[in-house]
Amino acid sequence: MIIFGLCIAMDALKVPYAWGWAAKSLLLLLFIGFMFYRSEFMTGTWVADLLQTAVQDVTHLLQGRLEAISAQSRTLLFVIGWTLMISVTQALMLQRQHSLWFIGATLLYLIGLQLALSADTTLGIIRTLVYGLLLLAMLNLSRIEASYGLRMSRSAGALTWMFASAVIIGLLAVGGLYAASAVESKAMMKPLDIGHLSDSLLSLYDDNEAFQGAAAKSGYGQDDSVLGGPLQADNTVVFTAKSSEKTYWRGESKSLYDGKGWTQAEPEWEPYSSGAVNAGVAVHTSGTTVTQEVLLDSNSYGRQLFVGGGLEHIQLLVSDRDKPISDEQVLISTTSGKIKLPEMSAPLSYYKVTVSPPNAEPSVLQADTGSYPEDITNTYLQLPAQLPRTVRKLAEDITEGSATPYAKAAAIEQYLRNHYTYSLDKPTRPAKTEDFVSHFLFVDQIGYCDHFSTAMTVMLRAVGVPARWVKGYAPGTEISAAKDGMHEFTVTNKDAHSWVEVYFPQTGWVPFEPTPGFYGSEESSSRMALAKPDAVSQQGVSSEQKRGSTFKESLQSQLYDVKQLLVSNWRQWSIGAAGILLLFAIALMVKWASVSNRFGKLAKQTGVRVSPAQPLIRLMDRLWQQLFRKHGRITSEQTLREYVSALTLDNDNQKDALLQFALVYETMRYAPSQPVNYSKAEIMRLWKAIQSREQRTKSS
Repeated sequence: MIIFGLCIAMDALKVPYAWGWAAKSLLLLLFIGFMFYRSEFMTGTWVADLLQTAVQDVTHLLQGRLEAISAQSRTLLFVIGWTLMISVTQALMLQRQHSLWFIGATLLYLIGLQLALSADTTLGIIRTLVYGLLLLAMLNLSRIEASYGLRMSRSAGALTWMFASAVIIGLLAVGGLYAASAVESKAMMKPLDIGHLSDSLLSLYDDNEAFQGAAAKSGYGQDDSVLGGPLQADNTVVFTAKSSEKTYWRGESKSLYDGKGWTQAEPEWEPYSSGAVNAGVAVHTSGTTVTQEVLLDSNSYGRQLFVGGGLEHIQLLVSDRDKPISDEQVLISTTSGKIKLPEMSAPLSYYKVTVSPPNAEPSVLQADTGSYPEDITNTYLQLPAQLPRTVRKLAEDITEGSATPYAKAAAIEQYLRNHYTYSLDKPTRPAKTEDFVSHFLFVDQIGYCDHFSTAMTVMLRAVGVPARWVKGYAPGTEISAAKDGMHEFTVTNKDAHSWVEVYFPQTGWVPFEPTPGFYGSEESSSRMALAKPDAVSQQGVSSEQKRGSTFKESLQSQLYDVKQLLVSNWRQWSIGAAGILLLFAIALMVKWASVSNRFGKLAKQTGVRVSPAQPLIRLMDRLWQQLFRKHGRITSEQTLREYVSALTLDNDNQKDALLQFALVYETMRYAPSQPVNYSKAEIMRLWKAIQSREQRTKSS
């Protein structure tokens, strides 16, 4: 900062060019020496080493080995770039007074960062506007004095001007911040989502069904590699169940996220053994048992078992031919926890099992801060290399101050449930080059369980907490009251659901629910043993989706967001529009005052009464302004005819026409009592005749 300040001071003092750059070069050299050779700085021996390093860097540059260039040369180039930018900025703003363009470029840069990279530059935009208005007030003081013939009567006049400007700018800033806080929306603008346009163009040559299918329907599927897009609720019944407690129905977990969806490595299967589920996959349970009976629909997945917790015991399995199936045929995946029968076996029709629902005391989880096994970190901290930095940054901001893995998981869970909206039909599909989680967090900001659960899993991994994505079914709709201790439920495709399981070193896997409307009973110590009945019937969602068109849905969603924003905050928008119109009116008044002031000086010299209200006079004022911009301004000592006579024109006929035009103008403006003998059309014909004579002169 000291170097930059000295460079600015030298430019302001108008130090000769050669001496100025010599002094700046010496300052930069001393700066590099002090940074990299602090112990040898006073002896001066570092100069030879710096020169030798510079020669080596030139050789590296010629050889194209940019990575070998030293830190000294990199720092020197960086500081030189900043020094040049300061000089250029100072020349543009102070000498040429192009401050408005500089402020506009800064605003475009900040807005571009927010729209393109999801960086929150809101405060930077506000600061730029405040500092920019103050800069304009300072730079335009001399311009206002020259334009209006004003002169400060005392030295305090400039301070008074700046104080008034600061007060007005402060009021505008406070009003803007108040209006922004009153609007019920995110502080950061949504990034532009232009990837769908390229997808629409590429789809002409791409037959990828993941982006070209029919509208998606909710349901449980096997392929979760491409998530996103709107869903249509499917009320098809999957199974009817009886359970002594209301539980989620776990299907399986997946661990590999590639930016589009979830996949799982080839599963390793183990034969079922009562109460012996692989410890690396099993969910931490309460120890209490729940009896569950499931009657599968004929069209459902007939070889997979969905259970409400850790599988303790299989009491009965019945095939679709009403024949018993031995539990020795049941296989359990050691990687995903999926429970199924072999493909060669008969499909299931009914099963009865004993399970232990998930349960974990928050106090126990809060104290569970041990180290993770290597196989857990290798698998469940995986993230794609191209994960957007903004996703990681948001996760770090949310968990800042959270000292334990449980605190981080709870913070992200609550953030997603409180800051994002649930909807089946409003989400849009990410572009092919866009990350699914980033699209949800920063573009749509609305979604269903696949969005919330994937976002939480990825964000937990980004802050070093092992997590995995789990899918299955929500409890379903209760169709009869408890009888003999058993509740009866109907589970449909719209009840398909996904959630998160977080690994704790001593406890094991514990489920978390980030989707709004789905969560465990407050009376239960289990995080997901129970779900509120009114939430499940409304918000079941899918893991398998057939994709439809993209660009049209994205546009409709964005238009819907704009409509909702305008409707819900119409008062704030009305105040803002009124303020903009008021500022525009003030600008027009200032502009008209400037025009009237220039011609008012001529009226004072002649001592005649001025009548600026005539429309023809205002028209001729604008025409004269065109001439002034082309040939230079009129001075306060000149009349219009003197100004025209002093012009250097190639065509004498054009000068005569301008003198006639000036005579008409002076007659109309300074003799208001005389009748107007010219119409607007006649004045415009006279002006066009002047212009045509100029064109003929140029062509000849």
